[in-house]
Amino acid sequence: MAAGDEITGTPGWPFSDSADEQEGPANEPPDDWTTARMHGRAQLTVIDPPAMAPRSPAARSAKSRVRTRVARIPRVRPRGALRRAEVDLTRVLPRFGAMHMSHALATDWLRSGGVRTKSTGNCSSKHVHHCTSLDSVRTGTIARMIELKRESGCPIMVTGGTEAGHAPGQYSHGNGYKLDISHNTCIDRHITRYHAKAGVRSDGARLYRSGSGTVFADESDHWDILFR
Repeated sequence: MAAGDEITGTPGWPFSDSADEQEGPANEPPDDWTTARMHGRAQLTVIDPPAMAPRSPAARSAKSRVRTRVARIPRVRPRGALRRAEVDLTRVLPRFGAMHMSHALATDWLRSGGVRTKSTGNCSSKHVHHCTSLDSVRTGTIARMIELKRESGCPIMVTGGTEAGHAPGQYSHGNGYKLDISHNTCIDRHITRYHAKAGVRSDGARLYRSGSGTVFADESDHWDILFR
């Protein structure tokens, strides 16, 4: 051991010897290292730790602001377990209702909500009247169609969107406010039973109105629905 090195003693130190400890006055170290070796052990000197100066308020404040955290790795769901994100209607309406969607995104939303689409010409061009296009349809229109599907529990088939061939106007198919759906017993019963009669349109179609302002026009081979 180098000069000046000290070893702090602890209970149960292997070289402790009760007999040796009784040979001299308590806590009195031997004269030198040789004397300690003659007693068969190294003299251990216990030094009290130095008194620490009190920390300043600034130091305590800096220490109190330090926070340690254990990094957590986020859980990643297997790709096979991922599902299509459902449309959150409370977020879509009315804040994002006026935004326009692409045909691909709109059909994806409808499909995720259980709503199917059908095109007579098996096409989706907005400029061809026998196609079924959802290009530039309003987000609120798609969201309310999915809402109608959830409320009714009926099968819904969209047959008309923003494609050419519909009547013009501010609240028209071309501007993304209207969609056409096929007749079926379930949806016919739901619309006529749970929506108030709103008269007859100029072309003779019977009208029904929901509490939110949606207008259903009963045309000969489909429902013409205005989502406002």
